[in-house]
Amino acid sequence: MHERADVTRSHPARTAWWAGADPASELQHLWGEVSRLLERSSQPAGPSQHWMPVVEEADSGVAYVVRAELPGVRRERVNVEVDGRELHISGSVEETTDGNALRRRAGTFSYGVRVPGDVDIDRIQADMADGVLTLRLPKTAAVTRRTIEICAEGSNK
Repeated sequence: MHERADVTRSHPARTAWWAGADPASELQHLWGEVSRLLERSSQPAGPSQHWMPVVEEADSGVAYVVRAELPGVRRERVNVEVDGRELHISGSVEETTDGNALRRRAGTFSYGVRVPGDVDIDRIQADMADGVLTLRLPKTAAVTRRTIEICAEGSNK
């Protein structure tokens, strides 16, 4: 008998991140990302190329954590914003040309992801150190499960 693979075992952080998401809107978002990727791959490489940073997303239990690798990018050149339920990270980096500098990506970059519904948008924090942007998206107060006692008729006065 052939068993179906359980996707939640291979990507537990992803499962928690996307739990409860609307499948139709997530598919539309994914299709947009694939379209942008295909569009970028057809563009010629150059110093002003648009690129997407390496990003990891995780669920720490009390908050979602998003880390973006932005080597050589100054904090002042990074923009983080939330638009409705979309988190956007964008900015730019310039290539240094003084002497024998190492070449790195240059141009503009962007990354976007749908924010889960249980994020407290007003408490999102951002920190940038050693070329890594770390965003902490705290969850709203969790709704706790509670058993409600059923009283006999007439005893709730």
